[in-house]
Amino acid sequence: MAMPARRLEEPRSRRPAPRKSRPRAAPARRPARGRAQRRVPFLLFSLIVITAMVLLLVSVQALVAQSAFRMAELQRQSSVLEEEQARLRLELAELSSPDRITRAARKAGLVLPDQIEILAVDTGAAERVASPSVPAGTLAEGAPGGEG
Repeated sequence: MAMPARRLEEPRSRRPAPRKSRPRAAPARRPARGRAQRRVPFLLFSLIVITAMVLLLVSVQALVAQSAFRMAELQRQSSVLEEEQARLRLELAELSSPDRITRAARKAGLVLPDQIEILAVDTGAAERVASPSVPAGTLAEGAPGGEG
């Protein structure tokens, strides 16, 4: 039985196969002096910006709180004024009632007239005109609208 012929293999290189390399962390280095000097202005600028933002936030909160107190005070004043307006409307209704006006007139000595006369002025001369509450025969003779 014959054996199959072997193939000649190429000589392998003595180098190991390349491995997948992982990035290695760089050894910790101290920043150079020039680099540290460049960081100082950035840190100062950052500190100033953050401080300004905090101060702005605090002042806005103070303004909101002041506005809330002012609004509460105005609402309180509004309710007081509404109560006063209601009281004044009631007082107006009481003072303008016909019964009160009649009592005040009698107290002041005013009386109802026995005869009501209405004067009409169209030509400059006063004329007597009959009133619905005045009987027709009570007008003076010779007056327009009178009998006689």
